[in-house]
Amino acid sequence: MVTPVHSSKLRIYNTLSKDIEEFQPINKDKVGIYACGLTVNDYMHIGHARTYLIWDVLVRYLRFKGYKVTYVSNVTDISIDDKILKRLKEENISFQQLIEKYTMAYFEDRESIGLLRADVHPLATQHIQEMIELIKKLIEKDYGYVTEDGVYFNISKFKEYGKLSGIRSQELIAGAGGRIKADEYDKENVGDFALWKKTNTDEPYWYSPWGIGRPGWHIECSAMSMKYLGESFDIHTGGEDNIFPHHENEIAQSEAATGKRFVKYWLHTRHVLLGGEKMSKSYKKLIYLRDAVKKFGSLNLRLYLLQTHYRKQLLYDEKGIEEASLTVNRIKKAIQFLQLFILKNISSNVGENLIDTIENKRIEFIEAMDDDLNTPLAIKSLQDIAKEILQYIESYGPIDSKFSLKILEILDPIITIIFGNLYSREIRIDMSKYFWIVEKMLEERNLLRKEGNFEKADIIRNKLKEMGIEIEDFKFGSLWYISKIT
Repeated sequence: MVTPVHSSKLRIYNTLSKDIEEFQPINKDKVGIYACGLTVNDYMHIGHARTYLIWDVLVRYLRFKGYKVTYVSNVTDISIDDKILKRLKEENISFQQLIEKYTMAYFEDRESIGLLRADVHPLATQHIQEMIELIKKLIEKDYGYVTEDGVYFNISKFKEYGKLSGIRSQELIAGAGGRIKADEYDKENVGDFALWKKTNTDEPYWYSPWGIGRPGWHIECSAMSMKYLGESFDIHTGGEDNIFPHHENEIAQSEAATGKRFVKYWLHTRHVLLGGEKMSKSYKKLIYLRDAVKKFGSLNLRLYLLQTHYRKQLLYDEKGIEEASLTVNRIKKAIQFLQLFILKNISSNVGENLIDTIENKRIEFIEAMDDDLNTPLAIKSLQDIAKEILQYIESYGPIDSKFSLKILEILDPIITIIFGNLYSREIRIDMSKYFWIVEKMLEERNLLRKEGNFEKADIIRNKLKEMGIEIEDFKFGSLWYISKIT
């Protein structure tokens, strides 16, 4: 296998410093990453999918670079923002039924676009005690105070409040936004946010020293991230709407409790726009991921979502997704033709001079990814690679099996970064299962064509197409690839 080289350093945009910085983890070769996961009161939409996809690529790339990554991504299965409570009434099911339904759907949707499982997917409901202990510490340090309806964090006590978002405590006013107004600002200072909210017994609740209730939205992520990654860790990610108030409040409560820097690098994706507006579960202005996958296919959708840089807004465009299929198809052909040459055990001198070209493109891919995860440019490198391989085959014929294997060793790791688990599932398919029957059918087709019986030859071609197998004719003969698994 080709060993990744550290010829260049990863540079990432840090929302905290508002600048692109060279990535230097706290511990030399170990990286801790926490990604805010889904609130499981609905299916994942395209906006969520783009965000989780970027962090999937980040984790894969860091591991490719040789880092030992611990990846944690939570599941919010209860929160103070009342979204889940609203959903309970809409669906007329129990709390347990609702969170089980949408938690299972969340992981099904993740799998559908080839996302890695995190090393830990902590459920908020399974970490209530950790949240209570963190709240106790904040009260002891005089950052938290108890009221009739719960426990709140006093933002005026945390002097660095606003260092992530730029929003200072004195700027906060009542009614600063729908979510803020409903969830956060109704106590001593308009900016004080809930750590624990007392509830009625007809709502989901847990026991605490301050009465029955449920944890605040922000305390969940602080408690869970620090449990699995420590009081200080490398990267915290989310969508741009998490910057304020969620991530700002996480910083305040975490650093107030520990006296240490909470996170070194903060990364955020921009919104996916639908009709010029951001996708929103609250206003039902969204496209569910599962519907888009069904319509366009996982590979096409995944590639499309990565063709715009994560720090730029992405306008959802169905024509763009369809056009992504052209690139997917070229990459699929290039990879599977190489697999076919290995299965055929091609012995020739063809292909040796192609390896240097592929290696140079691999270096371009790495340089693009090191530049703040420039996936559009990295994808361009993959497009060039596919084009080079197909043109080479067209000009020189089948590539020697040992050179084909070498090229695949170069390409497998970098293409997997972009296509994730879909690469082995839908591109680098095990062709040996189809090899003998397809080769036999092609042999029969070639005989019919030699005899001038093109009508019967086309019947075989169409039969293969029904099986999801496409044929491409060259001057040296015919090659085939699996365009879709039937």
